[in-house]
Amino acid sequence: MASNQLQKIIKAKIWKFFGGIKPKEMKETSDCKIEDLGLPSIICIPIDRHLGKDGEILVNVGDHVKKGQPLTRASGRLVPVHASTSGTINAISKEVLPHPSGYTGLCITIKPDGNDESVDLEPMKDWELKSSRELLERIHNYGVEGLGGAQFQTDFKIKSALEDSKTGCNVLIINGAECEPVITCDDRIMQEQASDIALGIKIIKKILNPKITIVAIEDNKPHAISAMQSACDGIADIRVIPTKYPSGAARNLIKIITGIEIPYSVHTSECGIVVNNVGTVLSVKEAVVDGIPVISRVVTVAGQSMKKTGNVRVRLGTSVRFVLSNCHLSPEFHQRIILGGPMMGFTLPTIDVPITKSANCILAPTVNEIPLLKQQSNCIRCGRCARVCPSRLVPYQMYNQSKAKNHAACLKAGIRDCTQCGACAYVCPSYIPLTSQFRYEQAVEMHIRDAERRNQIAKQRMHQKEERLKAEALERQAKKEAALARIKAQKEAEANMSPEELAAARAKALEEAKAKARERKEAILAQKQQLAKAGVDDASNIKRLKDNQDKAIAIAKHQGHIEKPAAISEIPENTIEQQVANAQLEEKEILPQALKKGATFRLEDLTVTYHEAVKTETAEPKLVGLPPDDRLQNPEPKKVIPSVLMSAQEDKKEVNILPDIFKKKTLRSKR
Repeated sequence: MASNQLQKIIKAKIWKFFGGIKPKEMKETSDCKIEDLGLPSIICIPIDRHLGKDGEILVNVGDHVKKGQPLTRASGRLVPVHASTSGTINAISKEVLPHPSGYTGLCITIKPDGNDESVDLEPMKDWELKSSRELLERIHNYGVEGLGGAQFQTDFKIKSALEDSKTGCNVLIINGAECEPVITCDDRIMQEQASDIALGIKIIKKILNPKITIVAIEDNKPHAISAMQSACDGIADIRVIPTKYPSGAARNLIKIITGIEIPYSVHTSECGIVVNNVGTVLSVKEAVVDGIPVISRVVTVAGQSMKKTGNVRVRLGTSVRFVLSNCHLSPEFHQRIILGGPMMGFTLPTIDVPITKSANCILAPTVNEIPLLKQQSNCIRCGRCARVCPSRLVPYQMYNQSKAKNHAACLKAGIRDCTQCGACAYVCPSYIPLTSQFRYEQAVEMHIRDAERRNQIAKQRMHQKEERLKAEALERQAKKEAALARIKAQKEAEANMSPEELAAARAKALEEAKAKARERKEAILAQKQQLAKAGVDDASNIKRLKDNQDKAIAIAKHQGHIEKPAAISEIPENTIEQQVANAQLEEKEILPQALKKGATFRLEDLTVTYHEAVKTETAEPKLVGLPPDDRLQNPEPKKVIPSVLMSAQEDKKEVNILPDIFKKKTLRSKR
């Protein structure tokens, strides 16, 4: 970043981003203090993620877990999932997830015991002396992700700025804009926990070492601005920005603060600019300083259908139904429950879905507050959607291509760059649901990309297989030619040998074959001993098989596939041990079949058991149709009439006969 641009940023210059709207703010809950909602009766924690593969599950059904205990072992970029309270693992099954389609994903269900017992906390007291790698590892292991809505892994974002950016981190922006209407959870966090947020900023600054750190807050949050100014004195600059939606989006906020437009083809961290939400920064402080993983978050509950509104701290995995019940929902006809704000949120298909890290608001509006969607009409090409799109797209073109199933043209129109902010649908005079269609199209594009990736992997695998088969064929051909040449040379040598020399040569070949067999046997025994030393013994195998069997039985019982598992009702308890013992008895320390022939060992006697051929009785010819059954009418069964056994051809009647009235008019009838 140029030095003159940094000087403009330091002088607190404010830029404008393209597009945007100014809807009603509806921030009535900004004065409501954060309340702890308490423990629900059931907790369902999803482990299906939108980035990468699922983590390895570390618990089984029936296990007792404590608050803060990791439930999964993450792989790659994903972070582990932790239990939000103490209790018993009730099920590991697929449940409905918070998504407008109502799809299901793998979840871990916990039945709380009410004690809320926590694991032993391990705070990092001397975090100032730790390296950046150790701090990032702590952030990763304690499940810190973006709590602003995108749920992007925080450690990966910071690591990308350190490794992928050529100049390192230039600007660190703490996002406290919270531009969407109704939502006030970040506002209350900044008012009540400003000092904790400032400590989290210090931790991130130690890792990144940025040139300038800025906390961006919209001007409609005066209490949060004053609290953050007093807490972040000497740590970060507080930058008050004008209220405009969607100024809280990462690229729009970067444009406002720095005047730089980041292309959608690269990550913001790769350009030396890192944007983190205030809730994420607070989670970083709790993970590093307090040793508390991400097991809860603050959620705004609003809407005129609620008797009690405000901001509540909810355990992750708590159902939306529990939150609505505690806030006393009084539903009306055609009641809608929106997860998220009125702009980017979506109507839930069911309220029995869990609260995740990306859920920041539960909105229960009345028809007067947010009217139902009106009947859409045809697009009039007014261009309002294009004028307010902050991504500089033409939404009506993307909508037409998406409705026509022309995914290639829709991709060319920039569907990947759409942030689903909802500004286009807000200003559309034809009431066209643009945002919902774009959400659907992006899901289709994701499936298309996944299919292309899998096809590419399959092509590479097939190409590798063909190359391997060719190499193996060439190797076999070379071995065959070498063997033929060796046999030819051996025959030529034996032709010139005397009988005594021939016998000595064959004895020498036999001894060499026996030596090779002994070496192979010793190698197999050494491998077994090495496995035994490494701990791969029969007891561990038996325990692993039993654990897998019990887990499969518990999952099947929960999903209702079986009432009385066959593994419990029919198979005895010592089945697995008996199988291992039988396998050990059958194993014999003998040479392989190919080496037996070369070493002239006598094979075991071949026993042949003769079985008598099964006599197949000649089946009686089946009747045409069903045999008559009139036992209810007559005590004695009737005999089958032979006519029943007649075929359809024999029973055919002649139908091409003239009626009698026409027969009388013929000459034969007159005679």
